[in-house]
Amino acid sequence: MSITSRKQAKAQLLRIGELAKATGVAVSALRYYEEIGLIIPATKSETKYRYYSSSDITLVNFVKKSQNLGFNLEEIAEILQERNKGKSPCPKVRKIADKKITELKHKIKELEKLEKAINDYIVECKTELDCAPSDQNICHMIDKVKI
Repeated sequence: MSITSRKQAKAQLLRIGELAKATGVAVSALRYYEEIGLIIPATKSETKYRYYSSSDITLVNFVKKSQNLGFNLEEIAEILQERNKGKSPCPKVRKIADKKITELKHKIKELEKLEKAINDYIVECKTELDCAPSDQNICHMIDKVKI
């Protein structure tokens, strides 16, 4: 490949900063994605610049959207592995999403219990007089809680 054609090929690629700007993801996050194998630069220059293809914009946007839906990077990697094997990742996504729904329902129940406990605590503490803080007591409302 001639120097001119190599320059033209690199001109079609994005440097990591350009990928960051195109996706709204920090360069440090992109480097981390590369470190854990979520994205792979199309090429690296002799001076160690990373170059990405335009399809990496789609990939990074997929990672962002997946994270916004509550998928962690390990789960996203599993989804991408299915895709890279030529399989539809949708069954994997459904399985992970079902598990997340179960976890969310459990967390909601726990948060509802906590909300009730705090509300009960507030009602109980309303009848007590406020006291000045001291070396042994900062706020009696919290200090009297047994943990």
